[in-house]
Amino acid sequence: MQNVPFPGGWRYRAGAIGGWLLFLAMVAAVNVGRAQGWPEAGLAILALGPAIIAAVQFRVAWKVVASQDEFVRALFARRMLAAAGGGLVIAIAWSGLESLGAPHLPAWLLYPVVWGLLGVATLVIGGTKS
Repeated sequence: MQNVPFPGGWRYRAGAIGGWLLFLAMVAAVNVGRAQGWPEAGLAILALGPAIIAAVQFRVAWKVVASQDEFVRALFARRMLAAAGGGLVIAIAWSGLESLGAPHLPAWLLYPVVWGLLGVATLVIGGTKS
């Protein structure tokens, strides 16, 4: 059986790209604002923006998956479990390396790592025997 593309709609893709751009812009704005001495209260609110974008993007993905048949839902669940598990393993491994002197990486990087791993999982996990 062929890999089922997820998701195939242009609206989802446009929204995802827009969400990613907004996510990155907010992360950058927090860093710029902190460097320029913006008020802490405003920075705190702005710093929560990427989490809200992530929640919205996961909710939209959930709705897209929920509208599919059980095969596609199960296939996506396997792919997302692999991606989330891989992201968790990477975060835990890096945390251990940080205690040995590796440079600190911000936690927001985990979000693009998980979605990137989902892309890899989509290439690797397909059909019914994966």
